[in-house]
Amino acid sequence: MIKIDPHIHSQYSGDARGTPAEIIRRASSIGLDAVAVADHNTMRGSELAVKEASGSGITVVPAVEISTSGGHIVALGIQEEIPKGLSPGETVDEIHSQAGLAVVPHPFVRYRQGLFVNERNIPVDAIETLNSRYIIGYSNWRSRKFAAERGLTQIGASDAHFVEAVGSCFTYVESDNSADDIIEGIRRGRTMPEGNRTPLPLIIREVINKKVMGRRVI
Repeated sequence: MIKIDPHIHSQYSGDARGTPAEIIRRASSIGLDAVAVADHNTMRGSELAVKEASGSGITVVPAVEISTSGGHIVALGIQEEIPKGLSPGETVDEIHSQAGLAVVPHPFVRYRQGLFVNERNIPVDAIETLNSRYIIGYSNWRSRKFAAERGLTQIGASDAHFVEAVGSCFTYVESDNSADDIIEGIRRGRTMPEGNRTPLPLIIREVINKKVMGRRVI
């Protein structure tokens, strides 16, 4: 059983602050086994995280958060970037062509481009039912209910935009600690989401980052 935070943003997202090296150090310090740096529409942070993790004991699953025409999809386990702006179905096909997993982050959050706000019949592999960036948690409750009804694999993730939030939510995966085995464990639904809300001071910092400094926090 390994412990992974499968949705973290680095400075390469444009709306986040941490470097890949800082993310790896944080993951190690709090007892994570693995991470996925899933920046918006670029794998640069993920690629650097793989290099930074060498010798650290932390496994990095290659990842990217893709802006489709219908909402966001996190691709886990891919090696080549997928263009933004494709339809959700086209994006999932591209992910699957690379033997990756299509995960829907914050599925019902409209202001964060949740895919299931408008489209729900997309053949994804898993959905986030525990995303740590929440105030009251209604969207997570709705996601859990939807996942139970559809038999979808459930994921927990921090969606961290600041290093201090890494690991706020995470996923236990029944697997060995290699990227391929983690992917396979998720694919088979051997997951258990855990964790807590992003600390309120960090949520306030995100609001300031967006409103005062003109950065878009997604």
